[in-house]
Amino acid sequence: MPNIASSACAKLILLGEHAVVYGQPALAIPFSSQRIKATVEPLIGSPSGLIRIIAPQLGLDTPLEELSEDNLIAQALTLSLEALELTQRPTCVLRIHSSFPFASGLGSSAAITIAIARAISSFVGHPLPVEEVNAIAFKTEQLMHGNPSGIDNTVIAYERPLVFTKGFPVEFVMPGDTFHFIVADTGVKKSTALTVAQLAQHRLEHPQRVDSVILKIGNLVGVGSRALLSGDNVALGLAMTDNQGYLHELGLSSPELDTLINKALEAGSLGAKLTGGGQGGHMIALVNEADISTIQQALLDAGAKTIYTTRLEKA
Repeated sequence: MPNIASSACAKLILLGEHAVVYGQPALAIPFSSQRIKATVEPLIGSPSGLIRIIAPQLGLDTPLEELSEDNLIAQALTLSLEALELTQRPTCVLRIHSSFPFASGLGSSAAITIAIARAISSFVGHPLPVEEVNAIAFKTEQLMHGNPSGIDNTVIAYERPLVFTKGFPVEFVMPGDTFHFIVADTGVKKSTALTVAQLAQHRLEHPQRVDSVILKIGNLVGVGSRALLSGDNVALGLAMTDNQGYLHELGLSSPELDTLINKALEAGSLGAKLTGGGQGGHMIALVNEADISTIQQALLDAGAKTIYTTRLEKA
């Protein structure tokens, strides 16, 4: 068998993270320039069915059997192999490499699963359809995050901008203009599972207050998706900044995020907010193309660890 390589993109949530867990819509886009790559190679001369995992960024160089059952990679492989209904497990090496950091709000757990499912199924000659890959990734998201909405795996699997509402069909969005974004890493790693659990506890203690904010976030998604469709950068930027205010009210921001978001706005960003689980990880700013260099420098001066730029092309 030849070596097979597959990849999956990162994701960016423009509006609606956390509220999407409670039935509100969210607007997300693929972060296509940042990817996790999975490569499967034959393991010649090894015992039949041996799968070796090599993922230096995760500190792994070990047989599949030595991973714990609740390990993300073990789950992704097991679920993928079950879906393939193989009579014999392949003998191979699985290598994983990411161009973006883990545990930073960019969808790394879903991207790892999707890259693995695509690579291993192609390696055995039976590529899984996108719907099945998406379902496998959602199962691993449940393992990693407890109560995921399903937005991460969906936007990464389909790699298209979309409005996602839990339990409803996905609405793909066709941008009416080109939108430019800067993404900055605070350098603070935070578990999405932890922030989801913290908000759930906060909601138990203050249900009316939290639900009111969640509804306001959901309403912004309608505003933002219409702005994306019509190519209205200003309206989308305002919605993003408003969304950040509500996320801050829910305790999901952090001093590092607040600093970068405020600096981006001071430097001319049209809108800025955290993206992902919050309390660390990344922020995202919507910018005019002419202002990219200025805002990048402002974010670096404010302590951003890594800066990315990306754009969403007009449909």
